[in-house]
Amino acid sequence: MNVADLAELLGLPDLPASLATVEAALDAAVDRQPPNPHLVNPARRVVQGGGKRLRPVLAIAAAASCGTDLTRDVIAGAVAVELVHVGSLVHDDIIDNSAERRGVPTVNAQEGDAAAILVGDFLLAQAGEQAASVSREVASALAMTIASLCDGQSRETQDLFNAHRSVDDSMASIGGKTAALLQSSCRIGALAARHSDAHVAALADFGHAFGMAFQIIDDVLDMVSTAELMGKPVGNDIRQGVYTLPLLVAMESDGGDAVRRRLVDRGRGALDDEAIEEIVSWIRASGAIGESLATARHYNESAARSLSILEPGPVVEGLSRLPDAYLQWALDAKAGAPIA
Repeated sequence: MNVADLAELLGLPDLPASLATVEAALDAAVDRQPPNPHLVNPARRVVQGGGKRLRPVLAIAAAASCGTDLTRDVIAGAVAVELVHVGSLVHDDIIDNSAERRGVPTVNAQEGDAAAILVGDFLLAQAGEQAASVSREVASALAMTIASLCDGQSRETQDLFNAHRSVDDSMASIGGKTAALLQSSCRIGALAARHSDAHVAALADFGHAFGMAFQIIDDVLDMVSTAELMGKPVGNDIRQGVYTLPLLVAMESDGGDAVRRRLVDRGRGALDDEAIEEIVSWIRASGAIGESLATARHYNESAARSLSILEPGPVVEGLSRLPDAYLQWALDAKAGAPIA
């Protein structure tokens, strides 16, 4: 979804201008003084590396849902959550040994792992500074979010190549590594706008449920998209030993025991492309894609219900439609073929 689509959906005609303000604030946040090009240049490269800026959009929309304009505090909150997102991606790239992200060389590939660790830490520190400039409550919320990100990623790392991973384990990891930051984006936007406690809680619940669906959709696309559309091979999660909901659901169907034994036998040894294609084809035929999307839609419904206590209006109504609109956009734009 592009910014124009989000602006129309959320009833925020000034969203492009608001995001331009956030972009300028992001650039200023990494402009370390005195200058240190070894730190600032790679940090600026990854900050400017693209992306949907979904987290700042959620912060801005959460603030606007009760009529608050784009204040300095809302901008700082939006910058803080985006810096956490980008900083966590720098660390993820080290873990995954990734060479590129969105067509831009990763810091670990270009400057080395040691530099990447420092850049990621620097971005997280700058996020903390932005949050602290708003309030102690916002700073605390951001710190707890970073801890949740670490917890979720740790759970995933511990379960790599674990063919006996449970759905509950997968959901716990998603809750930390993805949903926590979307939840925090909504919470911090609402806190920065000085909303009531009840409204902050409702918007945070919305962000968490949307975040759960958001990651499930990404996991589904890994099985049904194409390398050209996704920029990475189909079944890449399986290749990396990350066994996500579609595979875990499929392994409860006919043929699941045989696939589990196959994964256990290979352990951490790389499956060849032919083996991954066979497993992906089996997942598609098992009905697991439909079940996984049903789970995502369940979270989307929960997200919309969370907003019921807010005063109806264009932004609230737009937020309630956003999860399903994103799901449909993702399938239309990224799925290699129609999905029932």
